Amino acid sequence: MKNSFKKSMVLLFIAMMGFTMINCPGKKKDDTALFLGLAALLNQPEYTVVMTGTLKTSGGLPIKDGKVTIADSSGILSSGQSALSDFTTCQTNSYVAAAGAGALDGEFVISFRLTSLTGNLTMSAVEAVGADNTTACSTVTNLASTAFTNSLGDGTLGVDIDLSNRTNVNAFPITAAGYSVTVKSVNVFVKGEYPIVSPTVGENVCDGRRLLGSPTIKTGSISGSETWSGGILLQGTVFIESGATITVTPGTAIFGQRGSSIFFKQGSKLVSNGTAADPICWSSAASLGSRFPGDWGGLVVIGTSGASRASNTEGTTPQGYGGAIGSDVENLNMSYNIVEFAGNEVAPGDELNNLSIYASKSVLSHVQLHRGLDDGVEAWGGSGTWSNLLATGGLDDDFDLDEAFTGTMTNLIGHKYPSSCGGSFSTDPHGFEMDGTDATSGAGGTCAGSLSRCTNPTITNVTLIGAGIAGGQGMRLREGFAGTINRAIIFGFADAAAVSTSTSGTYPAVSGTIANLAYENGKTTAITPTGSTTITTTPITSDGSTSNCGFGDAKPDYRTISSLSGTYVGGASTEWYRDWAVFRAR
Repeated sequence: MKNSFKKSMVLLFIAMMGFTMINCPGKKKDDTALFLGLAALLNQPEYTVVMTGTLKTSGGLPIKDGKVTIADSSGILSSGQSALSDFTTCQTNSYVAAAGAGALDGEFVISFRLTSLTGNLTMSAVEAVGADNTTACSTVTNLASTAFTNSLGDGTLGVDIDLSNRTNVNAFPITAAGYSVTVKSVNVFVKGEYPIVSPTVGENVCDGRRLLGSPTIKTGSISGSETWSGGILLQGTVFIESGATITVTPGTAIFGQRGSSIFFKQGSKLVSNGTAADPICWSSAASLGSRFPGDWGGLVVIGTSGASRASNTEGTTPQGYGGAIGSDVENLNMSYNIVEFAGNEVAPGDELNNLSIYASKSVLSHVQLHRGLDDGVEAWGGSGTWSNLLATGGLDDDFDLDEAFTGTMTNLIGHKYPSSCGGSFSTDPHGFEMDGTDATSGAGGTCAGSLSRCTNPTITNVTLIGAGIAGGQGMRLREGFAGTINRAIIFGFADAAAVSTSTSGTYPAVSGTIANLAYENGKTTAITPTGSTTITTTPITSDGSTSNCGFGDAKPDYRTISSLSGTYVGGASTEWYRDWAVFRAR
C-alpha cells in the first residue's frame, strides 16, 4: 500500500510539474500539503487542444514568415502556460519549385491546455521584417527570431468545445482586423483519457509507473559528475559543463517541462545504459494522454570530433561546434534508451530534435526516438557506431546526417504514424535525409581536406515505412553524400522517388552507392542499386495498432515478410525492440 501511494504521488508530482514552475528550497520539508494540493489541482478538468491553421494577411495572402501567439484573456489556460507560439511555414516540397503565391500556405501548429470548455483567448500575429509573401516556398529564407517585430495586431480566439465533436474547427472562431486565420484542423484531448492497452515495459517506465518518491529537479548548469536514478525533472535549459559526466542508471525516467532541454557541452559526457528489462526514458512532463511532439527540446550532445565546418548548434542558447577534429573521444554512450515528444521550434527552421548530436564520437545501441516534432536523430559531423535504432511517429526525418558524419549504422527502422495521431508534419518528412557538407565549408566540388570531407557512413539493414505524407521520400541523399547503403526496404512514402539526389552550385556531387534495395512499385530511384526488387504490399509482418495510434493491444512486428528475407532482410531479422520500446502516440 505504501509503495502504491508513493507511485501515485510521483505521478501527480510529475504531471503537475509539466505545467507549472516550482522553485524548491534547499532544505527538506514536509510535502504532505503539497501533494494534497497537487491532487486537488490534478482532479480539475483539463483539455489539450492541438490546432493547425493558416495565417493570412487581411487581404487573404498566406504569410510564410509569420508568428502566431496565444495568451490568456479569460482565465481558461492551465497554470504555467503563457505566450504559446509557433512560426508559420510553407507546406510545399522545399526542393520543388513552387508555382507562385498560390503554393504558399503559412501553416502553424499550436498546442494549448484549457481548464474550461468555453471562454476566449487572445491571438496575436506578427510578420518578419523583410518578409516577402509572394515568393515561392522553394526560396524561403530562414529569418532570425529577432526579425519578427512587425505586429499585425491582436485578435480573439473563441472557445466553445463540444466533447461529442472534438474535431470541430467551428468551435474555435477567430476574429481579427489586421490579419486572418483559417483553422485547418483541431483535436481535443481530455486529461485522464489514456486508453493504453497492455503497456510495454518501456511505456510503464516513460509513464512513471515504476517510480517511487519525488523527482529530483535539475536546472541551470551542472559542473560536476553526477549519477541519476529514479525520477528526474528538467526545468529550462540544463547545461552539463565541460569535465562533467552524467551517468544514468537503468529504469530512470527523465521528464522535460515545456520549453526545457539538456545540452552536453564540449568536454562533458553522457553515459546512459539501460537494459531490456529496465530501459531509460527521456519524456515530456505533460499529463499522461496529453503528451505531444514538441513538448520539450530533447537532448543536445556536443563533442570535439570535428565537422565539415565550424558553426553553432540550434536552440535558444546556441553553442559552438565543429571544424577540425580536436580530442576525438567518445562523449555519448546510450543503450536501451527511449527519447520521446521532443523537438520544439525556437525559430523558423531552427528546431531541436529528439536527439541532436554535434561533432561527437557516439555509441548508440537499442535506442528509440519516438514522436518528435522534428528529426528523430540528427548528427552534424563526428563519428558513430550505431546499431538497433528505432524512429517511430516522427513528424520530420527519421534519420538525418550532415556535415561529414562517418561511422557504421546497422539495423535501422523508421516508421511514420498517420496524421490523425496528432501534430503537423514538416514539408518534407523523409525516412533518410543525409547531406555531406555545407555552403560555408568551402568544399567546392570535392570531398577532400580536413574541413571539406563528405558524409560517409556505412549503413546496413534498413526498413523505412511511410504514411503517405505529402513531400515525404524514403531517402533523400544530398550534396556530398558518399556513404554506402546495403539491404534497405522502402515502402509507403508519397513522393515518386524512393531515393533522390540533389546537387547544386559548388557542392560536391552525390557519390553514395546502394546495394540490395526493395522499394515500392511505381516509385523511382535516382541511384541505381546493385540488386533491387519492387514490392506492392507492406514489407513488415505487422504494424500493430498503429492505425489506432499505438493504443491497441497489438504491438508492431517489424520483421521482414518471408518473401523478402535474406537479401532484403531490412532492419529487423529479430524482434530486438520487443517489450522495451513504446508505441502510444500521446
